[in-house]
Amino acid sequence: MITDYDAFIGHLKKTGRLKLLPQVLRELKEKAARAGKLASRTESAKENPSLISGSRTLEGGVLTDRTGKRALLDIYQKTVGSA
Repeated sequence: MITDYDAFIGHLKKTGRLKLLPQVLRELKEKAARAGKLASRTESAKENPSLISGSRTLEGGVLTDRTGKRALLDIYQKTVGSA
């Protein structure tokens, strides 16, 4: 990861590769966006009333859903599936 941007830009100028700067910046933005999507986070019913109750956690790309909405959907699917 680039830590000293001034030195990096100076290096690009010195080596005659300043045209690479927009591509590098685009890649850094995409990497930051991917990291933000994969960051661990928890959402509760207080923050999102559509969850009814409980919470759901996204950690390491795995969603753990412990909400009332999920429970109601499971009950509905079991009822409709057995009929």
